[in-house]
Parts: sequence; C-alpha cells; structure tokens
Amino acid sequence: MQFKTNLRLALFSLILGGLLPISQLQAQVIRDNEKGEKIIVYEDGSWQYFSDYSSGSTEVFQAEDKIDRNRKYPVFNGEIEPLDGDIDVTQEDLYNIASRRAQLAKEAVQIAQERADKAKLAREQIQDEFLRVQRSGNGNEQDLQHLTTRLKAAKNMELETAREALLAEQEAHKAEELTVKGGFVEAFNLKQKRKRNQSKAIAQLPANNAVSFSVPLSDNSQAGAGQRDLLLYPPTPSCQMAFQGKDEKTGQWRRDVKKELLFSHTDDRLRPFLKDKEYLKCEGNFTSVGGYRFLALQFTFAYPNAREAYGFIEKGSYLTIKLLNGDFINLKAGKMDRGSYDLTTDLLTYQVHYPIDRSQMGLLKHSEVDTIRVFWSSGFEEYEVFQLDFFINQLSCLENF
Repeated sequence: MQFKTNLRLALFSLILGGLLPISQLQAQVIRDNEKGEKIIVYEDGSWQYFSDYSSGSTEVFQAEDKIDRNRKYPVFNGEIEPLDGDIDVTQEDLYNIASRRAQLAKEAVQIAQERADKAKLAREQIQDEFLRVQRSGNGNEQDLQHLTTRLKAAKNMELETAREALLAEQEAHKAEELTVKGGFVEAFNLKQKRKRNQSKAIAQLPANNAVSFSVPLSDNSQAGAGQRDLLLYPPTPSCQMAFQGKDEKTGQWRRDVKKELLFSHTDDRLRPFLKDKEYLKCEGNFTSVGGYRFLALQFTFAYPNAREAYGFIEKGSYLTIKLLNGDFINLKAGKMDRGSYDLTTDLLTYQVHYPIDRSQMGLLKHSEVDTIRVFWSSGFEEYEVFQLDFFINQLSCLENF
C-alpha cells in the first residue's frame, strides 16, 4: 500500500537523521488523529505531532494535557489473529479498516440527516397547507380530514427520521472512538475467534444433520421414478457470450462471457438508511485473450463518497476466493484503479482485471464459492457470495461455448 511505503520512508528518514532511536521502532506507530493530522503514538498512549517530531521538537502530549490534547492513543502490543488464505494482517491494516468504518458511519449520519431534513420540510409544507385551508374556510370536512391524516403521517415520519439521525450520530461516535482509542485490534481478534469457533461447531455436526435431509422435494419434482427434483438440482444455465471476435488492442481472438452479479453488500451502518438499495454491487465475468485468462470485476457504489472510505485498488492487491470445500485462491489485480464517478447516474465504479492461471481455474471449476475478500487501499473486506456456482458456470461457458 502507498501508505505503508510512505510510513517506511518516514521512519527510515527519522532513523538516518538521528531523531528516532531504533529501540523505539516497535513501540510506536504513525496514525491520523480525528482531525486528519499525522501523529506519532507511543506505547503508553502518549503522542506527538509528526511535523513537530521531524523538526526536532521533544514536546509529547500526555493524558492530563488540556483542550484536545487529553486523548490517549494506545498502541496494541500483542498477536493479531491470522486470516484464512495465508494473508498476513498488520496493525496498520486494522487501523485503516477501522478508519474506513468510521467514515462509513459518518456517511450514515449524512444520509440520515438528509432524510430527516426532507421529512421536516414535508411536514412543514403539509402543515402550511392545512392552516391555509382552515383559515380560508373553503375546505370541506373531508378535505380537512385528509390533510389531518397526511399531517399526522408526516409528523411520525419526522420523528422517526430524527431518531434515526440521532442513532447514526451515536454509532459514528462509537466508530470514531474505536479508531482513536486503539480497540480495533481486540475487536478484530474477537471476531476471528468467533468465526473459527463457528466453523468448528459446524464441522462437528453429525452427518445425519446434513441440510439435504431437511429439504423436502419441491413442487418442481417431475412425476415418475428416477426423476430428479429441479429445486435441489437445477438445470445448468445456458451460456451467453458478451463478445467474440478480434481484440482491437492486441489483434488476438477474444471471448467475453456475459457479465453476471457476483455479490452485493451494504455496510450495517448504512443499511437502516438505504432501505432496499444496495451500497455496493459487484458484477463479474471471465475473458480470454490469446492464451491468457482474466477475471473481470466491476465494483459499483451507489454513493459517491465511497471513495473516501474505500480508497482505490492497487496493482498487485489480493482478491481472495474462499471455496465451500475449504480451499483458498489468491488472485492479484493486474492494474491500479482509482474508480470513476458518473455525474449522470451518481455511481462510483471500479473496473479491475485479475489474471488467472489454469491450476486456479481447475480449482474454481470443481467447487462452489463461499466468500470473496477484496483488498482495498483502506484495508480488506469480506463479502458473502449468494451465487455459489458463479465460477463453475462462467468457466464452463468460457471453455465450452
């Protein structure tokens, strides 16, 4: 990540300049405070502005300092629970993730406040209309009753949206405090332990508790012995190609399978305010050009401020695919993408290509997918996939159509 590179360069410069003793390297980290300012945080939670440190200042702020200097920024000194798939996680990764979640919480506040403002405006307009009709004396009893019902509903909506805005502010404050106070490592470790315990519990279930025993034959069963249930064993979908022909850039033969939805996701902090709208949608397809194969993914955010929370996708960043059989496949992004914003649709879109080799394709063709882990510049995020046979169908079409 670019941030990691800058951090290493900064620390290296401080060492060469004699400002940073080597013995302190493991006892401090560089963070952004709540104002976005670079600070150096020591193991005991005291801190110093990065600019002051680099200029030779020895002033360090403690918990008893006044004004906004009374915060402590604890440095976690311990083990971080590992991720599945042979991916290392650092404290900096977890800090970036916590910062992103704090940003998403702020977006939730903004969305909730916009809803509350609109509800208030709607209530005021209906109330003005009600008073105007009432004072004019021209409205009949039925009109006044109708306006009374609308005004009551508008007042309820105003109260509900105001309550949502207040709850969003409280959640944003919690997320910000988690980032500032350094509790994000412990929270991550706890989540990883819960996931592993859940996986162990499922693995220990007796074979006769398999899901298939609890699923009755559906009404889609065809009559007669030997006919299979179409709900449990759906027919293979027909292949649809988006393009077959000469590639304009390379001059080689190219084949693109039609794009399909891979997953959608809405952060829990945004779910109450987006209602049925998904914050993120990921569509994908496989492409072959010459002797090369690529997984092309399109990430579409329905909220333009998503770039502030997620950042960009770096060249070489991982895409981890977890299969239901327990295998993991790590793909690397072929190029960087910072996202493009469409002013007409208000959509933010990232287009990423992940090269894939034949051994990886072989694994994907024979097992359904469970989750997808995407590594953004602001840290990774794991998404549950509902179209489990996405890779099986896509690769079958690419090779056999």
